[in-house]
Amino acid sequence: MNSAMLVKLFAGPAVIGLASLAGKRWGPGVAGLLGGMPLISSCVIAALWLQYGQDYATQVASASPVGLWGNLVYMLAVGYASIRFDGQRWGWLGILLCGWFAYAAVALLVVWAGIERSLLWGLLVLPSLLLAARYLLPAPKAAPRLMPLPRVELLARMLAAFLLVTVLTGLTQLLGPGLTGLLAPSPVVATVLPAFTMAGAGSNAVLLQMRGFLIGLVGMGASLICLAPLAVHLNAWAAPVAILIAIASGLGANWLMQRVSR
Repeated sequence: MNSAMLVKLFAGPAVIGLASLAGKRWGPGVAGLLGGMPLISSCVIAALWLQYGQDYATQVASASPVGLWGNLVYMLAVGYASIRFDGQRWGWLGILLCGWFAYAAVALLVVWAGIERSLLWGLLVLPSLLLAARYLLPAPKAAPRLMPLPRVELLARMLAAFLLVTVLTGLTQLLGPGLTGLLAPSPVVATVLPAFTMAGAGSNAVLLQMRGFLIGLVGMGASLICLAPLAVHLNAWAAPVAILIAIASGLGANWLMQRVSR
């Protein structure tokens, strides 16, 4: 088994497992914050680095920050859809369809406009994520219901993560580095976690989770912006530095939002 497959097989599911356990312990907001960090996108880029080399992976990373505009719209669509579908049996499917439709529309718009490698648009998305979390996403109407996490459900979440990461990396030769870059930060974690959260705890928990995702995505954007220039000088050591940047940026964004919300 090659290194790229090991990343897909273990890293992606491990990320989902840790975020799920964090959500069980500290609530959906913390699960969303962790899920918004560049955990899955790092797995995707690491797998591409191992499979296709540094140059290809850094090309993918350079196109990834602009892809976060799709994530922003996805989180808002899922949040509003969760209110509309709250209490319905297939509500989890409804919110995912709304979210992915919105994400696809933004991705196509980015490609049509030819801005997938624009540093300016990649930088602008960072404050926009926080503004969306603060002013555009609806607030929960009540405290979310407590949600149990059976072992079978945890394994199902981890399997879903493996399948999504495998599909995403498998499409790279068909799509090329530009489109793969747009899809690298695609809402993999924000597909798996909200679906189970909606089914088990309802709209209020999903809204808290989406707020956490939007804040955590600041860390993802900052790390992806830095990864390509860091790789020129540090080669493979750029990856752990980018992860540290992601953690610092995500925690800083969360601290700022807590101060603003007081």
